Amino acid sequence: MEGLKFTENPVINKKIAPLIESLRSELIEHFHPKSIILSGSFARGEATVIEKEGKLKFLSDCEIILIPNWYIFKRNKISNFCEDFFNRTGLKVDISGTILSFQLLVPFLRNLKPTINNYDLKYGSKTIYGRDYLKRLKDFKSEDIPLWEGIRLLFNRMIEALEYFSPRNPTEEMVFWTDKIVLACQDTLLLSLGKYHPSFKIRNKMFLSSFPKHFGELKDKIPNLPKITVEVMNRKLRGDMNVNEPVEYWFEVAEICDEVFRYIIAKDMRIKFGDYLEFQEKYINHPNLNRYTQLPFGNAFCQNLWSGVKRIFVHNKFFPLNVHKLHIPWAHLIYSTIPLIYFSLSRTENEININKKYLNQVLNIPFFKKKKSDNLIEEWEFMKNQIIQYWRQICW
Repeated sequence: MEGLKFTENPVINKKIAPLIESLRSELIEHFHPKSIILSGSFARGEATVIEKEGKLKFLSDCEIILIPNWYIFKRNKISNFCEDFFNRTGLKVDISGTILSFQLLVPFLRNLKPTINNYDLKYGSKTIYGRDYLKRLKDFKSEDIPLWEGIRLLFNRMIEALEYFSPRNPTEEMVFWTDKIVLACQDTLLLSLGKYHPSFKIRNKMFLSSFPKHFGELKDKIPNLPKITVEVMNRKLRGDMNVNEPVEYWFEVAEICDEVFRYIIAKDMRIKFGDYLEFQEKYINHPNLNRYTQLPFGNAFCQNLWSGVKRIFVHNKFFPLNVHKLHIPWAHLIYSTIPLIYFSLSRTENEININKKYLNQVLNIPFFKKKKSDNLIEEWEFMKNQIIQYWRQICW
């Protein structure tokens, strides 16, 4: 563990080091793993941590991959451990590895698909205990990562950011996740050029040199994007989430995200659309939709079976009886609703408006229930929370 850097701030880094060492020791004591892999921004030395009045506030999660010794970890035991550690330290630990463990332990399964997560795992993670399975993973290049990974990243960042959207009481978390949408736009555009790197800083340098050369159409529509990415990087690495007008910033980023999303969907899936009602229809009826997956099978029934099994065994939830449309992967049904709920928000002067047509369209997906209310904001919150719930449970 000596020599590891978790943030760009050397003072904060010294305070975090004993905490990560304590986490490692407790994981060994509770789970006796073959290996512990530190992943994400903590492994890259780019975690976002704020210090206020001598106390640390963690905006980045600490991503851990556990490789089991001789038994499968019980999900409840892991959840209880993470909850207890968070209550004691304020650090949110995200432990994964159940499925990845099989891939790392079984030689013929180590040929992982070229995804953003797998690229970051191979080239941006560190083994902090036990056997170094990362060395056993097959090498692949950034240009092997499909552009679908960028589309998926945009979907994920939109819905993650919505969880922290709070126009009446904007928080540091809201700014942090708005920033993550900016970085997702940057990274998706880089992927369209076959470029990627685990480090935020290096990706930003690559983007700043690439944007004026390769994205003339977007340069005219969103010329301020490079400047905003630099501001985001500075905030992230300094651990300073101060923005003069957080709500105004949210909607500025939403406009950027709209332009990048339209550009990348047209480039990769050949989908052009007027509004997001038309987008959803074209997206879920795309002839090659089943191929846009991280799973090893391109059959919709198999993908839905996987989603159902995951929901039952990981989240202890069954699907409602009214689920149909088995010919469409359920994960994509959820993905198709995310832009509807994200872009349904607009702002006029100091008022937040909701696009009711977008909201009603979400109800065409069989998973969702409608809240009886005369308050459109309440309906939007209710629908947003349902989408977040299903996104967590079945989207890969």
